[in-house]
Amino acid sequence: MAILAHPDDESWGCGGILAKYAAENIETVLVLATLGERGWNGDEREYPGLEALEQIRETELRAAAQVLGIGSVDLLGYLDGDLDLAHPAEVVAKIVEQLRCVKPQVVGTEGDDGCYGHPDHLAISQFTTAAIIEAASPNSLYSQDLALYRVAKLYYMALCKDLLKIYQGAFSDLVRRYHS
Repeated sequence: MAILAHPDDESWGCGGILAKYAAENIETVLVLATLGERGWNGDEREYPGLEALEQIRETELRAAAQVLGIGSVDLLGYLDGDLDLAHPAEVVAKIVEQLRCVKPQVVGTEGDDGCYGHPDHLAISQFTTAAIIEAASPNSLYSQDLALYRVAKLYYMALCKDLLKIYQGAFSDLVRRYHS
């Protein structure tokens, strides 16, 4: 299971891993916090608006998931760019439910640095980490009607310095915006 912030995070972040295991007939699940509806880097005059871009991004997401062989895509329904403003208990509860229902052996999420400091990436990393602890806790207040579940492994996406330099060069405006 990959628990990520936006459509396309699965493709550039861990798409190879998801595709590899899907090809080996291992169930793969993608959980996304947002649909990236504010992720427009083109000419502002051509911006289609939140609802239209949300539909475009979801269509692209589902096409990418099909190519990668991802078995299911679940959306948490938060607004792109505002995940860090969501109530932590609410987000953690949704992720705990996903974990306890799907029972993944392995979970991957954003690194604690948010790759390039994107607030949504930072938030989903923290929420996922908290949810993994809660899903296994007998004292958890979340999804009490579902059996406890302990994830065997949690992986954080990390970029090597060379790849990060290439990424920052390609998306320098985006990088600067989220480091300010």
